[in-house]
Amino acid sequence: MKYYLIILLFTQFVFSCAYPVKTADRPELTKETEQVIVTRSGTTPSVDTPTKMSETDLKKYAFELGFNPDQGISDEQRRQILSRYKVRALERTLDSEKERKHYSKVLPYLESDQEKVDYLSIPSIEGRQAWVIRNKIWSRAKTDKDFLDVVESQDLTLGMNQELVKKSWGDPESVEYSGNPIYRNEKWRYVRDVPSAHGYKRQLRHVFFEGGRVVGWETE
Repeated sequence: MKYYLIILLFTQFVFSCAYPVKTADRPELTKETEQVIVTRSGTTPSVDTPTKMSETDLKKYAFELGFNPDQGISDEQRRQILSRYKVRALERTLDSEKERKHYSKVLPYLESDQEKVDYLSIPSIEGRQAWVIRNKIWSRAKTDKDFLDVVESQDLTLGMNQELVKKSWGDPESVEYSGNPIYRNEKWRYVRDVPSAHGYKRQLRHVFFEGGRVVGWETE
């Protein structure tokens, strides 16, 4: 009996090596996902929990940045998408209206997502204000007079505020918001009839705002 059990076990071992058991496909194990750790010093541990970015979020923030994920994403574009994802996650950690208003005032003068992450990662308004002063953020502000020539020519330029865009191009056909509306991260849609070689044609324009300031536009 003892030798029979040994032979049986040996036979099962050989069979399993020669014919490994196949398991059902598990998309969640094979699908590539991005992982970002969002942290704010002094906050609850839940903020430090790794957050997976789904394919839906990847496409959402790719389009927000003007990338087309259907045409492939480069390593640099992927880095920018992850930074934007982290910014949006940190924005949601601002608990009070006072925090959100302070951020909305500083936001137009922050020049990159990394600066937004640096600001938002500071746990107190006092600490953020000290960071703003230390980095001379307020010195970046421009007056409306700096844009008068652009408005008179009915054109746009980076850094224009929303009121100046309205003076130049009028009210938009529609407005889309990204995140909390108080941050004024928006996309404005314009439809214009413009002259062409065959008369007038319909032209679609989009203007992109971060913190209420123009960061880009496109024409279709």
